[in-house]
Amino acid sequence: MLVSAILLFSDLQNRNKKDDSQINAAMEQSGTADQGLAQNPGNTNAGEQLPSSGSLKVGEKFRLSLVHYVDSPNSEDCEKGIRKALADKNMVEGTDFTMKVYNAQGDISTLNSIAETIGNETWDLVFALSTPTAQLLTKKLPRAKIIFTNVGDPVAAGLGKSFQDHLPNVCGISTMSDFEGLIRLVRTLHPGVKSVGTVFTPAEINSVSYKNHLEAAARKYGVKLFSIPANTATEVMDAANSLVAQRIDVFCQISDNLTGSSSSAILKVAHDSKIPYYGFVTQQMSQGAVAVCARDYFQAGLEAGQMGIEVLSGKNPVKIPFRFVDKTDYLISIETARYYKIQVPQQAFKSFPTLKIKTK
Repeated sequence: MLVSAILLFSDLQNRNKKDDSQINAAMEQSGTADQGLAQNPGNTNAGEQLPSSGSLKVGEKFRLSLVHYVDSPNSEDCEKGIRKALADKNMVEGTDFTMKVYNAQGDISTLNSIAETIGNETWDLVFALSTPTAQLLTKKLPRAKIIFTNVGDPVAAGLGKSFQDHLPNVCGISTMSDFEGLIRLVRTLHPGVKSVGTVFTPAEINSVSYKNHLEAAARKYGVKLFSIPANTATEVMDAANSLVAQRIDVFCQISDNLTGSSSSAILKVAHDSKIPYYGFVTQQMSQGAVAVCARDYFQAGLEAGQMGIEVLSGKNPVKIPFRFVDKTDYLISIETARYYKIQVPQQAFKSFPTLKIKTK
């Protein structure tokens, strides 16, 4: 017995190395060796990595959070789409998941407080429904699994170097507008158009990017863009009136958080000055827009929700490329066109096969 004990003790170091190598091999196979984290069958902490593939666990109650930056039709439609994606998987709120919804009401300090609150709790997934929200949450919660939507240019927002090479814990759906499509539609309805105007928000990276894209699209078709900055809701109407003073032919209003929540002010200026308004948000059709070239934000939320289900099923966000939303709507209001004395030629429907007449 004494001899056996001596032999076992002398071989202890080799046996430990063997055990360690077996553990590391198992972790490498499951994709967790680099992180040194064990898989948690229940709620995952922000820093834990999901397995590369799998399916939703029956009976597991996932903890989800969803963050709006401001009340807007786009953001609300995104939330509805996310909830539809969960319902399509027969996931029942309260039984299969809980969802805590936050809204910063357009205040960055409130958004910071929300990020701190989320960071102090454990979540399986965080949905970010705007560019400022996605930017701040990815900065404050670098290990949380985040799905974004209602984000126009995720690369310009710093969420990745490209749609394929992005932050390891983030994936999502880009809702970048079809700027060239709207300019082509405007030129079809206004053959002699020379200038268009838009209000933008300098503090929003997404807004500046959109303004630049719209300017490039307008330049391509020989149209000049006048852009006026606005930093608060009270400045939006003043900026719109400044565009009228520039004698623009039409409004081509980009979509961002500030101008989206204050679009009624720009539409009123357009109506009162009888300068046609074109936009990128479907809901603006009922507010007086002549036509819109609009990404479908419900669809964007639906696709983001489907991405979230992939992650909850075990797919690592780093392996999911960013994507543009699949659906874009071209809508025109004949009634509003008549108010602005715009003739809608049949050529418009030939040039835009998906163009639809919007009725009240």
